[in-house]
Amino acid sequence: MIRVLVAGKYQDAISKVTTLAQSLPQEIQILDTAMDEQAAMELIDSKLPDVVVIALDTGDTEMIQVARKIYVYKPRIITCVYGHNMDSNLYSQLLNSGVRSAGEYPTDPQAFLVSLKSLLEVESTRAGYLSNTHSALLTSSTVIGFYSPKAGAGTTTCAVNTAVGLARRGKKVILVDLDLEFGDAHTYLDLKPRKSIADLCSEFNRDTFSISDIESYCGLHTSGVYILSAPKSPEYAERVTAEQVGYILSTLKVYFEYIIVDMPAGLSEKHANLLKYINRIYLVTPLQLSSVMAAKQAIGVLGILGRKESINVIANRTARMDLISLRDLHKILNCRVVAAIPSDYRACISAASRGMPIIVSMPHNAIAKAFNNIAIYTLSKDTTLDIWDMSASEIAKAYQKLEAKGPGKTAAVEEKKAVPLFRRHGRRQVNGGTA
Repeated sequence: MIRVLVAGKYQDAISKVTTLAQSLPQEIQILDTAMDEQAAMELIDSKLPDVVVIALDTGDTEMIQVARKIYVYKPRIITCVYGHNMDSNLYSQLLNSGVRSAGEYPTDPQAFLVSLKSLLEVESTRAGYLSNTHSALLTSSTVIGFYSPKAGAGTTTCAVNTAVGLARRGKKVILVDLDLEFGDAHTYLDLKPRKSIADLCSEFNRDTFSISDIESYCGLHTSGVYILSAPKSPEYAERVTAEQVGYILSTLKVYFEYIIVDMPAGLSEKHANLLKYINRIYLVTPLQLSSVMAAKQAIGVLGILGRKESINVIANRTARMDLISLRDLHKILNCRVVAAIPSDYRACISAASRGMPIIVSMPHNAIAKAFNNIAIYTLSKDTTLDIWDMSASEIAKAYQKLEAKGPGKTAAVEEKKAVPLFRRHGRRQVNGGTA
C-alpha cells in the first residue's frame, strides 16, 4: 500500500489525483489533502506519507515552494508534480526544487500506480545504500535547550560540556548559540569563528537553508562538535528572526542526532517561539534563593505553554553548605531533578580561560563526571529519573543503570580528529572558524 498526500491550491486539481487513486483502493491510500503550504507541512509531519503529489492548475506555481521545503526538510519523502501545459521553465523550477517526477496528469490509474512504484523502488534502493554507507541523513533527532531565567547560572558551561560528552560517544552533535546578544559559547571551545548565525541569516535572506549553507558558517571542535556561533556584537542580533531560527533547526534535524541550543536568559516571546522546536529543556539553576524562585516563576510560565513535562532541572554549583537542598529544590519547583553539578570555582575558571571543556581537560574531576552523567541521561531518553531523594552512591548507580541499558555506552571517549560533515577542498580550518 502506497501512502499518498495530495497538495494543491485548487480542489479541482486535487480531485484529478484522488479520483485516480480511488480506483485502486488496494494499492494506493490517500492519507489526506492540503490546500496551502502550512497545512501540507503539518500533514507531512502527522501522516508520514511515502509520496506527496502536488497538483498544479494553469499558472499556479505557489505550491512549488512546498516541494522545495520537502526536499530540504524531509529528504526521505518523494515529491511528484502533475499539471497542464507544463513548459521548460516550469520543469526547470521543479528540478531545482527537488521534485523526483513531473508531467501531465495521468489518465490511466495503472500507469499512475506503476509510476509511483517505480519512484518508491528507486528511493528504497537509495535509502538502503545510504544506510549501509553511514549517511548523514537521519530519521530522528533531538533538540535540547539549556535554559535559565537568570543570567550567570552556568547554562553555557552545561551546554558545551554536554555537547562534547555526546560527541565523544560517537554522536553527531551541533551546538547552536542563541544567546544572540551576548553569547560566547565558542570561547569555551577555543574557537574563533569568522562568521555567525547573524551572517548566515543576513546573507541568505530566505525561508529555507540547505545543510551546505549552514555548515559553511559553523566552527568545528576537535571533539567533533559543530558550533553555530552567536553574533559578534549585540546590534547584529536583530538580523536573526524567529522564523529563520526555525528553518535552521528544521534543517539541522535531518543531519544531526543532537542539536544543543544555548538559550538566552529571561522569558519573552522569543523564548516561546524557540520552545516550539525544542524536545527537551534542561533548566539550570544554582541553589540560591533568588535563582530558585526565578526558576519557579519560569516553570509556571512554561507550564502554561504546555512544556512542563519536557523540563529537566539541573542543580548547578552545589555544595554541602547550601541552605537549599535537592529535596527543597524538588519541593519548590515540583519538577524532576536529573543532575547535580558540584561547585569547583577554580576548575571551572581554569577550563573556561583555556577554552577547554572541563569534561576534556579534567576528566576525573567531579564536575566532569556530572557532565558525563548528563550525557548518559540524554542518550537514554529516560523520562523517569529524579535524584532529589538519592544519596551520592544511589545517584551513581542510577546513571550506571541508564548507561548499561541504553545507547549511552561510550563509543569513542578518546579524542579524535574531527572531520567536516561535508568534505570540501580548502574550505576552512578545523579550529579556525569558517572560510
